[in-house]
Amino acid sequence: MSRQKELPARSAVPTELKWDLTLLYPDDQAMKDQLKQTVSQAHQLHQLAGHLGDDGETLLKALQMSKSIGEALEREYVYAFLRRDSDTTDAQATELYGVAEQKATEIETALSFMDPEIVKLDQEKLDQWLQSVDGLGEFKFALHQIRLQRGHVLTVDEEQLLSRLSRSLSSADTIYNTLNDADLHFGKIKDENGDTVELTHGNRSQFTESTNREVRKAATLAYQKPYHDLRNTFAATLNSYIDSRNSIATLRHYKSARQASLSANQIDEQVYDTLVATVNQHLDLAHRWYSIKKKALKLEPFYQYDIGVPLAGKDLLRTTFAEGKQMVMDALQVMGPDYIDGLKKEFDNRWIDAAENRGKRSGGYQIGVYQANPYILLNWTDKLYSTFVLAHESGHAMHSWFSQHHQPSEYADAPIFLAEVASTFNENILTEYLLNKYRDNRELQIFILEQSINGFIGSIYRQTQFAEFEDTAYREQQKGRTLTADYLDQISHQLVEKYYGPNVKLVGTDTQSWAYVPHFYMNYYVYQYATSWAIATTLSERVWTKQPGALDRYLDFLSAGGSADPITILKRAGIDVTNGQYLNDSLKVLQKRLDQIEGLLNL
Repeated sequence: MSRQKELPARSAVPTELKWDLTLLYPDDQAMKDQLKQTVSQAHQLHQLAGHLGDDGETLLKALQMSKSIGEALEREYVYAFLRRDSDTTDAQATELYGVAEQKATEIETALSFMDPEIVKLDQEKLDQWLQSVDGLGEFKFALHQIRLQRGHVLTVDEEQLLSRLSRSLSSADTIYNTLNDADLHFGKIKDENGDTVELTHGNRSQFTESTNREVRKAATLAYQKPYHDLRNTFAATLNSYIDSRNSIATLRHYKSARQASLSANQIDEQVYDTLVATVNQHLDLAHRWYSIKKKALKLEPFYQYDIGVPLAGKDLLRTTFAEGKQMVMDALQVMGPDYIDGLKKEFDNRWIDAAENRGKRSGGYQIGVYQANPYILLNWTDKLYSTFVLAHESGHAMHSWFSQHHQPSEYADAPIFLAEVASTFNENILTEYLLNKYRDNRELQIFILEQSINGFIGSIYRQTQFAEFEDTAYREQQKGRTLTADYLDQISHQLVEKYYGPNVKLVGTDTQSWAYVPHFYMNYYVYQYATSWAIATTLSERVWTKQPGALDRYLDFLSAGGSADPITILKRAGIDVTNGQYLNDSLKVLQKRLDQIEGLLNL
């Protein structure tokens, strides 16, 4: 696919570049019909309210019904979600997603009695049921997870009230995505040939990485402009979202939203603080990278918009979507036949939506459907970066695929703390593959090493920067401060300045550096990109070098889903995240990469 000067309408995108939603439902009406049945089943389950403590058989029945409802609702909700994200300007798709959201809230409300009743169960009686009731043992860990929330699960009436309010409490996320994906326009700029082109989320990197300084400057400032123009709206939206998370945390008797988010997956808050402290101790490595680029490019001053220029002098290894798929397939042969079989299914059965179109959601993601298959959203640009995104999201997809085939649905979703390990693992494997394939080509070695270093910078340093910003915003809002655009600009500026260091001269508005981040609407998610990159660096190195048992342990990790707490699952894979050594080990790899590229550049 080549870059187009105007984004096509959804209807103009070739079928082979769009995901096949008929793998879920033949059409919208079929989904709506099934959703009605799921709602009906939820109301049937609600008839058991007040009786989960009667006997083990009743508890088992409720858990099995809840499992069945969850599987069906996931399929229905994801279908509507993907329909909307395909084209956020499509009124019919937006309406369908609204219906799905409304019915999901109704279902959640109907089932909200379960957690409070499970929390109140007598432990001795529950242990007896687990031993005597056939089939109940499957839910032992799920019951344990729920009961860990004792003290934070409210009364049945209170849980029902929160369920009814869930859409309103989460509305800031929907508003942000609509504003960012459907209503934000960046105008047009001149490309390297002097042609006027439309700037979009998807093609921005093509221009910000241009070897023509005027082009990348124009793209950077144009991309910043609508965020600055709407800075007060973005600030109010983020303030509303953070206020809702802080309020819910208080209602559930947590000390903070951070504690509420991390404790759900049994992650000690020290993991968060250790990440920030360790990365801050190694900021010199990030600053060294910018110094290397400044010297190699011979630019003085070295502006923020100069960072993206490839050191090899041009954009190498451009790949079409078909070529990118083949490159990922070749790199991941080291993963063995079962993994490759799943990857072929992904590539051959239109699980991927590749092309950018007008109104399509920006960025990339993967979402799994237990009763069907994973789906991947991309916005392909023919740059090597897009191939890395494909490898990344395919890692997510294979994590979902393996878990779905080895776990019951209640354990098929990996804890959030583990979600980014499988994706960044694939990026590291792709890097090793390319460095090996082009080991005799100095120019390509420089280009590939830069991709790897950018991965470290983007995943460890940038995401830790975001984590510091997010934590500060939550803490200040909890104290009673309104998160105005001026204040958010202030804290973001201080962090950007600290992380970029003395070699980079900042330009433009401070607003874009926080307003464009959709993951701030995922409640303490960003820090896990950094921890996951560090974990994946170690695991991928073991698999790539074919250390005994490494591949089997990693495939077991993919298959484990959420069947145990993340600390336990990682220990089985050979990683201990209870101390910061894994971060130090990962940053040693970054230091090695910096040494390699500095040597190649003769600096």
